[in-house]
Amino acid sequence: GAMRGIVLAGQFDGHSLDDLDDEDLKAFWQETAADGQSRSLVEAYLDRRLSGWREDFQADGAERQGRAASSGAMTDQEAYEVLGLSPDAGDAEIRAAHRRLMKRLHPDHGGTAFLAAKLNEAKDRLLGRH
Repeated sequence: GAMRGIVLAGQFDGHSLDDLDDEDLKAFWQETAADGQSRSLVEAYLDRRLSGWREDFQADGAERQGRAASSGAMTDQEAYEVLGLSPDAGDAEIRAAHRRLMKRLHPDHGGTAFLAAKLNEAKDRLLGRH
């Protein structure tokens, strides 16, 4: 399955991941070191696009596999962002966004387990507080 994205901040702000060459991807990966969620998303993209990137970028694959997907519990704001919703979204909108995104990002449909877990975490966070 295809995985695409647009960089939202930093040196490559506004660039499509597909347009970055290997050296740019390495620089972008290094730039995300301080943000666990961004780093995990970039690594999921790299796993799809460059099979040997971990060795090429001198990444410690064992460390990555043992690390949690994020540095802490997801906030409400992050959950809304993951689902592409505004903070005034109701339960039905949350469920619909989750279902729509899961159809595209589930591992059985070309997505990754990390992305599916993030969608589930976002839905659970928002529905648990309503």
